[in-house]
Amino acid sequence: MCFTMNKDKTGSEEKCDTKDINEVFDDLFLLEDRYVKQGYQEGYCKGSTEDNIEAFHLGYHRGAELGAELGYYSAVIEVYLEQIKQGFECPASVNIIKNIETLKEAIDSFPTSNIQSEDILGLADRIRTLFKKVCALLKLKISYPEGDKMSF
Repeated sequence: MCFTMNKDKTGSEEKCDTKDINEVFDDLFLLEDRYVKQGYQEGYCKGSTEDNIEAFHLGYHRGAELGAELGYYSAVIEVYLEQIKQGFECPASVNIIKNIETLKEAIDSFPTSNIQSEDILGLADRIRTLFKKVCALLKLKISYPEGDKMSF
């Protein structure tokens, strides 16, 4: 079956390209898939090479908020550990000291760079929970002062 006729410069028929009708339908059927894949590749390349400044600033500010919160928790814990070492009277049983040290280890092991395999918000929630537990054991009514302003 002949679908297209190619003509040379003089206008005479040069040759006839033959394609099976099934090949033509396959080409039409797969045309959309090819354009979708091509569009995806073009979009991916464009998105990879262009800087997304808005996303950078959002991540930067959220990271700063989270860092300030963890720094607050760390400072409170350091004060209590220092008081225990110096022998001040504070309600520090073995269980409380163990929980304080667990919280300190969790804060110290918090990732300082973006690791795809780490659930940073999950780790932050775990640290918040440990801090609340330590405060309850010490019978303290303190919390992160900026906690109500946090958006995550």
